[in-house]
Amino acid sequence: MAEDEGNRPHNNRPSLKSHISFNNYPKWKDKLRENCYKRVREDRTRLLWKLRLPKPNELHLNHKDLIKSTFQDIVSVELRKIKDSSLNSDCGVPTFGTASDDMIWEYDGLHTDYQGSCEELLFEMQRIFYEDLRAEESLKEPENFIETWEDEEDEYLARAVYEHMQLNGEQVGKEVWCPVCKRGELQQNRCLIYCDRCGLKLNRSDEISLDLLRTRLAEAHAEHLDRGCRLKPEFCVETIFELTALYIKCQGCDTFEVVI
Repeated sequence: MAEDEGNRPHNNRPSLKSHISFNNYPKWKDKLRENCYKRVREDRTRLLWKLRLPKPNELHLNHKDLIKSTFQDIVSVELRKIKDSSLNSDCGVPTFGTASDDMIWEYDGLHTDYQGSCEELLFEMQRIFYEDLRAEESLKEPENFIETWEDEEDEYLARAVYEHMQLNGEQVGKEVWCPVCKRGELQQNRCLIYCDRCGLKLNRSDEISLDLLRTRLAEAHAEHLDRGCRLKPEFCVETIFELTALYIKCQGCDTFEVVI
């Protein structure tokens, strides 16, 4: 066996298995798996907005590829966190750098044990993501009062995901849910955009439509999340300087901005 390996062509790419601590992978892979699963559940809101508003360099990806790419990033980040943490001495974490993180997804193809474990981890993360989302949607009851930022945002986002990603496999409509009451559906006619439940009314011009409002609401939520604020924002219609507009406001981060 030693002679056979000696005759093999030289590979400039260092083998992951050349790391002594690679063989200790079972000792710390559970920690990596635990952290990744936790990230999927805790960051679901951000993940959903990432899917709804992909970056320009991600526009060519379909939802499946974008999800996989996002989860690969999570695994790589959590791997580096474990490496840099005090767990190093206890878990025998290999000292991979950014370049070596990329090797995780390329090393010797899908047949290697390490690559196989990472692929299994990605599949499990996707399963958790979708099953939690489906369970959340199926267990929702309209009469339940929503109090927390996460719950309210999850309800809005779950509807958005089923609308745009069609996770249930059925063609659904393009409803726009009212950002003020969270219960009504926005409608439009030649003059107005209005809620069929509450008193929200917005004058519309040729440029303003439900599609534009849907996009602006998504952007407003994403921008608020990017500020790192976890408090619940509110939406309201106010007239300032004789201009009536829909605003997003949050006392936690002092947000008060025009949506449309």
